Amino acid sequence: MLESDAKLKFLFHAGDGRIPPYLAGREQEEKYFQDSVDLLIRKYPSDQNMIIYGPRGNGKTALLRYLQEATLKAVGDKLDILWVTPSQFKDLAQLAGLIVGNDQGLFRKALKLFDDVTASANIGMASVSTSLSHTTEMLALQNLLSEKSQKKPFILIIDEAHMLPPDIGYVLLNASQNVRAENFPFFLVLAGTPNLETALSQASASFWDKSKIFPLGRLSVDDAHKALSKPLESCQVACVEEALVEVIDRAHCYPYFIQIWGNCIAGQLAMTGSRRVTMETLSTVKDEVIADCSNIYILRHNELDKMGLVPLAADIGDAFAENDNQPIQVHELADKVRVFLQKQEESATHDTIQVTMQKLLHIGYIWKISVTDKTEEEVPLLCYEPGIPSLMEFIRRQRRPKAEMAVILERYQNSTMN
Repeated sequence: MLESDAKLKFLFHAGDGRIPPYLAGREQEEKYFQDSVDLLIRKYPSDQNMIIYGPRGNGKTALLRYLQEATLKAVGDKLDILWVTPSQFKDLAQLAGLIVGNDQGLFRKALKLFDDVTASANIGMASVSTSLSHTTEMLALQNLLSEKSQKKPFILIIDEAHMLPPDIGYVLLNASQNVRAENFPFFLVLAGTPNLETALSQASASFWDKSKIFPLGRLSVDDAHKALSKPLESCQVACVEEALVEVIDRAHCYPYFIQIWGNCIAGQLAMTGSRRVTMETLSTVKDEVIADCSNIYILRHNELDKMGLVPLAADIGDAFAENDNQPIQVHELADKVRVFLQKQEESATHDTIQVTMQKLLHIGYIWKISVTDKTEEEVPLLCYEPGIPSLMEFIRRQRRPKAEMAVILERYQNSTMN
């Protein structure tokens, strides 16, 4: 295989959190991160914590990797960046150990700080010991972050932050606020699924929503075009406009599916030596793409099934199909959830409805957006849109009538025999 064909074959990266060949549609997130880095280099703290949340497959981890690598490339050793996930630490002492790294002086200071936490937690009445522990833990982490940032500007990135235990989230958010208030060059970045909102609210740090918050949903049509075409152009591949439009339409501007299409197309071109994407190219790779996307559909269906939400998901899919997949106001979907819970003879309170909606948000079945009313531009409407329209269609199709299903099975059996 020629070197150019090898580059093309491995151009796209679907689903492993690696940086895509072209990061499209995340300019606002890049700008805020870069502005914060500029402050840190000047020995000032970031103005706010940065919080990124969105359904899986929308590129949160890839974005963080890009920001980390671009920053290290630009400023080298002028600052420190630590990237962790909650699976790497079970308590604040372990998180402190990750923050300390190989700094022996800071290690000794951390040992003393958290020894003091243990001692404080063991004094006083049982009813106040938890409060004492949280206060001393916060002071210990605050002192550690201050010391770390004073030595060198420090960025702490926590991915999968929706898995943070509330007590750790509480201490971390309070410590971050205090360190930045004392003017130490520190920047905290949290990223996770839509459940991150719930996790931070449960942390009882009421100011978390004053952070710079970036909901990460599907790409715009223009950005989806760029995500596919620009990498191919870098390998001297031209895309017929009709084929480009077809891919974006089938991928529904979902970053993960765009990478799947790109990977299958690039692999086909590398094998044939062609440098042109046509409708015939798409026809050739279509079955491979469908198989790869179906894996996601099946996984999401299994998740919905475990939660007992497949019937509700199908009803919601019907509602969006009737509305041409256009946004539906929040209260309308909430009403569907209420009816579903009542049919299941379950409690249909405001809280149970919100919990159910949050489950659908977490797996990316629906996505909350703000829609501007052109007649009242200052009063946006809160709506839901499909997380992945084709996933909704997949869920809906599992309810085919028996007669229709018999025809489908007959066609399938005939195609396998041929």
